[in-house]
Amino acid sequence: RCADDTGLARGPARPRAETPTTAAWAVRPGRTLAPRHYGGAVTAAWTPASSASPVLSVLDLVPVSSGRTRADALAEMVELARTADRSGYERYYLAEHHGSTTYLASATTVLMGQVLAATERLGVSSGGIMLPNHAPLVIAEQVGTLATMYPGRVGLGIGRAPGTDPVTAAALRRRAADPGRLTEEILEVLAYLGGVGGSHSVPGSLLPVEDPDASAPAVPQTVRAVPGEGTSPRVAVLGSSVNGARVAGSLGLPFIVASHFAPAPAEAALVTYRSVFDAQAPSVVEDRRPHAAAAVNVMVAETAEEAERLFFTQRAATARIVGGRPAPLDPPADDAAAWRALASGKDAAVEASLALSFVGTADAVAARLHELAERWDLDELLV
Repeated sequence: RCADDTGLARGPARPRAETPTTAAWAVRPGRTLAPRHYGGAVTAAWTPASSASPVLSVLDLVPVSSGRTRADALAEMVELARTADRSGYERYYLAEHHGSTTYLASATTVLMGQVLAATERLGVSSGGIMLPNHAPLVIAEQVGTLATMYPGRVGLGIGRAPGTDPVTAAALRRRAADPGRLTEEILEVLAYLGGVGGSHSVPGSLLPVEDPDASAPAVPQTVRAVPGEGTSPRVAVLGSSVNGARVAGSLGLPFIVASHFAPAPAEAALVTYRSVFDAQAPSVVEDRRPHAAAAVNVMVAETAEEAERLFFTQRAATARIVGGRPAPLDPPADDAAAWRALASGKDAAVEASLALSFVGTADAVAARLHELAERWDLDELLV
C-alpha cells in the first residue's frame, strides 16, 4: 500500500491449466490487483515453473497512510482482501502489532473475522499471533470459533516476538518467550483445537492447591476450547531466525521465515528447519514433510522506474521504524533518497532490512520470485 492510493501488485496464486493466465499483473488505482493487457501483448507474470510451483499469498500489516483515517485503513484492508480473493491468492495473513501509529493489526482475530466475512474462498490466517502475549486457551477459542464458522478456511500462524515496545508488552502481561516455552504453548493450543488429540491438562502452575479435608468436588483436570475443539485449523510457526525454525521443525509444523524484514538469517533458518524436522512428532503435518514459506517485499508497476518510485513508501516506513520516528505511511517523493533523513543515521540498517525486495515490472519480478522459490525450495510466498 502507498499513501497515494496505489497498491502492491501481485500475481495469482496458482493459475489453473484450464484457465491460462493471459495478462500481466500490475498496479492499478485503488489498490486493485486485477490483470491487464500491455498494448495488446499477452504475458503471464506468474506461470508455474512446475507442478510444484509455490502458491502466492498476501501478508497484510494493515498500515494507515498519511492523510487517511484509521477507519479508512481498515476498510481498505477488506477491499484488498476481496481483490486477493478474486485474483486467486491462496491465503491472506494478518499480522499482530500493538501501540503502533503505522500498523493497525492489534486485534488480529477480529480482523480475520472481517476478512473471512468479506471473502468467498480465500484462506485467512494470523501472520502471526504472538503467543506469549495471549493465553493459549483464549487463542484456541477465538481461532476455533472462526474455524467453526468458516470450515477449511482458517489458519493459525504463531510467533513469539513482542510486536511492540517493552512498556506495551508489559501492559499485555506478556510472558516468557523462550523457544522451549513457545513449544509447550503451541502444543497446548493444538491440544485444545484437536491437533494432537484430546483435551489439554491444566498446566500445573494454574491448578489450585488441594485441601485433603475439603468436601468440595474435585476440580476438573482438563480444559476444553468450545466451540474450537476438533476444528484442527492449519497451524504454522513464524520466525526470523534459527530459533523459530527449530521450534517449527521439532513439532513437524510448517515454517514461515520473516525474510521481508530479516533477510540475512533467512536461509540459515530454512536449512535449520529442514535439518531438525521431526516427521514422527505427534503434531506433524499430515504428509509428514517440511513445508517452508517466505515473506518478501514486492512492488510492481508498468515500468521499473515507476515501481522504484512507489517503493519509496516502504523504504520510508522502514527508515521511520529503524530511526525511531514512527508515523503513517509517507507518499512517494520526488527525491528517491529522502527516506534517509528519517533513518537517524542508520541507513545501512534500513538497506539491510530491505535487502530481499522485488521491485520492477510484473514479468521481471515474477521471474525473480521463481528463482528464490527454487533456491529455497518454497511451498509458499507471502508478498
